[in-house]
Amino acid sequence: MIGDMKKAGTMNRILAAVVLFLLFTLVSGLAAQIPSLTQFPPTSGPLHPYTSCKFEDGLQMVRFDNLPPTVRSREVETDTGSRKIDLLDGVRIMFAYPDTDFYANVKVEVLAAGQYVEQKKYLLDNFDHLAHGNIVNHELHSPLHGLELHGLDREKLEGGVLGIYLFFDDSTHVVTTIYLLNQEPQARKFQTIEEYRSLRDRFLVTYAGCIEHNLQ
Repeated sequence: MIGDMKKAGTMNRILAAVVLFLLFTLVSGLAAQIPSLTQFPPTSGPLHPYTSCKFEDGLQMVRFDNLPPTVRSREVETDTGSRKIDLLDGVRIMFAYPDTDFYANVKVEVLAAGQYVEQKKYLLDNFDHLAHGNIVNHELHSPLHGLELHGLDREKLEGGVLGIYLFFDDSTHVVTTIYLLNQEPQARKFQTIEEYRSLRDRFLVTYAGCIEHNLQ
């Protein structure tokens, strides 16, 4: 009888362990299916017009990362030294075409109204600093759909970032920094510098037009 009780006790412990394992596996599986809150775009406020756009050529907003509560500034380099940009809010948006690597890394940031003019100048000084050795784009006219536009590009398809573009909306104190990314040839939408430029122009015009529509 004692032997039977020991066997029953051992069996109960095994069954309990199996149940706990299955329960842990189920909970872990469900948790993996629930996206992080940072993956959802803002649904209101000054950032919303920038995070709710659709593109007819298949480009999608595939990831959103809200500015962490503990981050309220960033540094930029200028020809005369570093400058601090104070941030009220922000979101990073990653864009991609189907079956390709990321096409664009976009940071949308809200600046304080009282510091906007000064800090916009710092951002433009940073742009001039980055323009050394690159090509400033004068072909796309500013304003573009109501947004002040500044942009530069590399001459060749090399490096991790091929272009940097800025949108300024003075009325809402929002600055958008767009990094157009390079990828391995088999994982990108374009194969030549001409294709890159055509895709770039279509993206900037479409995105700016969507933002303008959303702001109305």
